[in-house]
Amino acid sequence: MICVLVVDDDAAMRQMAARLLTLAGYSSVVAGSGTQALAVARARSDIGAALIDVSLPDMNGFDLARELRHVAPAVRVAFMSGFTTDDFERPVDAPVVTKPFTLDELTRGLQQALAGRQ
Repeated sequence: MICVLVVDDDAAMRQMAARLLTLAGYSSVVAGSGTQALAVARARSDIGAALIDVSLPDMNGFDLARELRHVAPAVRVAFMSGFTTDDFERPVDAPVVTKPFTLDELTRGLQQALAGRQ
């Protein structure tokens, strides 16, 4: 079973994403900030993917993804955002799941990340 690190500063969104991932057959661990997510990634070797909110209180999701690739290079990344990819100021090199999302949209974005669309 693949473990997904869910990173979002909104506790309700973190928990909803974790529940949906359980329904889809994944396990998950949650973090409320980039700093917390990096600590979790350092402590756990079983994380296969990260679902990262673009807007976090201590760093943006893009910077977190870059740092995460140094800490855990095998972890695949998908972003989640309330904005469309057209709103991003820089190119996005990973799948983006637009909030609010359905179970199908969430699993599709995660499957794209796991398939290597990085």
